Amino acid sequence: MLVATLMTFGRLSQDNEITALRASGVHLGSILIGPLFAAAILSVGLTAFNNYVLPESNHEFMNLLIDIGRMRPTVKLQEGTFITDFPGYDLLVQSVNGRTNEMRGVTIYQLNAGGPPTTILAKSGSLTYTPDGRTAVLRLRDGEIHEIPTEEGGARKHRRLSFKTHVINIAGAGAILERSARSTRSDRELSAASLLAQRREEVDHYANAKRIRRTQYQGRELTPETEALLQFDDVPWRTRMAQAWTRWRLGHGAFERLMKDHPNEAAELNVWLLERDAYRKRLASLSVEIHKKFSLPAACLVFVLIGAPIGMRVRRAGPAVAFLSVAFFLFYWLCLIGGEELAHRLIIPAWLAMWLPNLVLGTLGLHWTVAACDIELPWGRKRRASGARIGGGERRAVA
Repeated sequence: MLVATLMTFGRLSQDNEITALRASGVHLGSILIGPLFAAAILSVGLTAFNNYVLPESNHEFMNLLIDIGRMRPTVKLQEGTFITDFPGYDLLVQSVNGRTNEMRGVTIYQLNAGGPPTTILAKSGSLTYTPDGRTAVLRLRDGEIHEIPTEEGGARKHRRLSFKTHVINIAGAGAILERSARSTRSDRELSAASLLAQRREEVDHYANAKRIRRTQYQGRELTPETEALLQFDDVPWRTRMAQAWTRWRLGHGAFERLMKDHPNEAAELNVWLLERDAYRKRLASLSVEIHKKFSLPAACLVFVLIGAPIGMRVRRAGPAVAFLSVAFFLFYWLCLIGGEELAHRLIIPAWLAMWLPNLVLGTLGLHWTVAACDIELPWGRKRRASGARIGGGERRAVA
């Protein structure tokens, strides 16, 4: 969207279309209605995609990866090494062509329950698989079969059979991909509604855990440090940064003093602190995914506001457009990745982490668009009117 906007308005500016529109009395703000409308439609479509298509795609992709990991690999033929990957057979090959699986000097031991194995010798052979990949097919040429079958009375006699071609089908030796369906889903495999439902459950679990913990400490004489740490979530914070600072001041300093003076109470409290942080990090992770599903589509509108005024000033679509596109994209991406990490560390709230790139670039783009399109804002008119009155009064006084 950013590249398309830059190139479109850059071409209009290069062909002096922007100048012609100004000369014709067309307000430049009106030409932004179409791109903004298209960006809004694209944002709605991407929001639906992020909520319905992308989670299912991620889920199916993860299922496929897991199924591939469970899949039995194809047999790798190695020269001079017994191959025991075939069920009921041991295979020894003197030489093999790795590209065609053509073998020379083949020895096969067919394992028989309760009796000696059957030995199959062949001068050459090949290994292939059936179309469904489930069965390995060994085609042997110019060989012999040696077996000692058990006859009536327990007598055994050696039997030798010669063959020109002998085919052995070994079921279950192929590379089989069996598809399965997992009932569990990760955060990126859930829609916004499912994430909200999970978040409500986590909030209820967290509140219940706090009630249980307070009940355990009820009636006990606690140190001021323990009281401060237990009531940490109930303190009304103005900003998340103030909360992070207070957490550092109370949490680290108070806990160190508590470890020194009351080690048993500190050990018990440490368990609760770990549980509390785990709950809060889980809530932050869910909130990040929820806001991400809406903040990323909204970037379409932001990129139009950024690209249009820059394109009006950049007259030639070339290295400058490519550089600006990459620069704004990197800034957006770094803010998004960095904000997500800060939210997971409980330093800033999830909504700010995911919407900060849109807020920064959107404010910047809106300012540039207003300046490029000569849009008069209400407070701008008031300021100019006030300046005109002051200037007029001064001129009258001088006169």
